[in-house]
Amino acid sequence: MCIVVIAGGPNKNLLPLLPILRDAEEIICADSGADSLLPYNIVPDTVWGDMDSISPETVSWLKEKKVSHKLFPVEKDMTDSELCLTSVPKEKEILFVTSLMGRPDHVLSNLLLVMRLKEEGYEIKATDGETWVFPITGAFRFLIPDELVEDKVTCSLIPLGKGSSGVSGFGMKYPLKDRDIVPGSSLTVSNEFDMTEKEHGFEQKSGTMLVIVTPKV
Repeated sequence: MCIVVIAGGPNKNLLPLLPILRDAEEIICADSGADSLLPYNIVPDTVWGDMDSISPETVSWLKEKKVSHKLFPVEKDMTDSELCLTSVPKEKEILFVTSLMGRPDHVLSNLLLVMRLKEEGYEIKATDGETWVFPITGAFRFLIPDELVEDKVTCSLIPLGKGSSGVSGFGMKYPLKDRDIVPGSSLTVSNEFDMTEKEHGFEQKSGTMLVIVTPKV
């Protein structure tokens, strides 16, 4: 089980996430993130935010279900999503459900937030229901979850900060062995899984990067 934090905004597909949501230890919504739960009648534990973008229908539903609400002013130093995420104890596993397309400032800010929290010791990953993002920091060996290994997806490594060193892949179609990857390099974009292998993933000796598994287009 994990703690699910759902951001506001469009472009999230919760249908593939329903088993996770129904088994979650806790569901925390950042303001209009609660709108995405209403069609499935999955009641969140808490809604954080200034309630400036949530629909009237969802507000009525939350009141009917007596959902806890933490109100913040519209003008504040952090987004509702960051407030929600940093409220979770570090020993808990977090699934951050957020839009990974649309406004680039929101998308980039949320991805960098995920990376920062990983560096601070949080166990966190992000998804919009279709694309999955896993932050990796330091010496690390990462296995792609078996349920995401398909021939209709691609897997990219996006280095951040000063990049990643000693990066190798296993179970991948295109080989990668002990390479140093700098931010902006396209070397590790759009790899694919070798479906004849049993394990798929990457390892690095140092650095920071995002592993992104996303449908082919």
